[in-house]
Amino acid sequence: MSDSAFVTISARLARNELVAAEAFALTGGRPDGDGVARVTTVDRVVRGAYLRRGVRVIAAAASFAELVDDVAAAEFPSDGFRVDVHDPSSRIGRDRLDIAIAIADVLPAAPNLKRPRHRFVVIAGADELLFGEAVVEADSSYLRHDAKPWCTSSSLDARLSRALVNLVPDVRSVLDPCCGAGSIVLEAASLGLVAYGVDWKPAMVGMTRENLAHFGYDGHVVRGDSRAGEQGADAIVTDLPYGHAIQTDESTVRAILERGATLAHRAVYVAPHDISGWLESAGYDMVGLHTVNKRAGFTRWVHVAVSRHAH
Repeated sequence: MSDSAFVTISARLARNELVAAEAFALTGGRPDGDGVARVTTVDRVVRGAYLRRGVRVIAAAASFAELVDDVAAAEFPSDGFRVDVHDPSSRIGRDRLDIAIAIADVLPAAPNLKRPRHRFVVIAGADELLFGEAVVEADSSYLRHDAKPWCTSSSLDARLSRALVNLVPDVRSVLDPCCGAGSIVLEAASLGLVAYGVDWKPAMVGMTRENLAHFGYDGHVVRGDSRAGEQGADAIVTDLPYGHAIQTDESTVRAILERGATLAHRAVYVAPHDISGWLESAGYDMVGLHTVNKRAGFTRWVHVAVSRHAH
């Protein structure tokens, strides 16, 4: 899908920098505040968490009146269509139903709202208005993983876990050295990656294995000390241990980071504060730092880094 101009639609960026980071990792486009990005390919949109839709651009204009005229003049199949509107900031200045009707009135075919053959979208971007056809949707398959048999109070939700794995879209294998109940391992396995999980607690290892089996996924999960791990992978993706119920300290986390830098070239580390300095000391070069505000007083910091020491 690379011979045409495309735009992607993500969730809005407010309070979650991971939305834009995922979109860029999967498509190379940087979305505006309303989640709209111009891209050249939408091949990976299907695996998106916050990334929702890929649209082939048919017309673009500075005003809605010009957009309607351009749509009327364009030639494209439209039988059995539906028109959706993406304008969360009300930039067009018209009711969504009025927008959809105005576009529908200049299309030569009859609509089919329940089972559309062509799903068109009017998109209000930061600098222009766009009209196009949705050619791919995120499959949202991660949602069913929130019903996994086992989880803990600190388990990541499936959507966040999928987005974290999507930050390293080109890898073939993922290692989670602090896997807990296996939220990240589940997402890696569901995408067809070789998924490795390690945890110090036997109960967590058992939970991850049972969660994988519940969904029919393959994975390699063992009990071990991630400060001295041997299992390598293309990338590490993990939510580092934290909280009053987990007996960890700075030296333990630093040891995990130092060992991880020898096991995988790329890494995504989630922590409750900025640990960029620790990562650099452990042998990483920082690539990105993104915050996810979950609730008042609690922010997750997502660190994307490349190891200087991995074999």
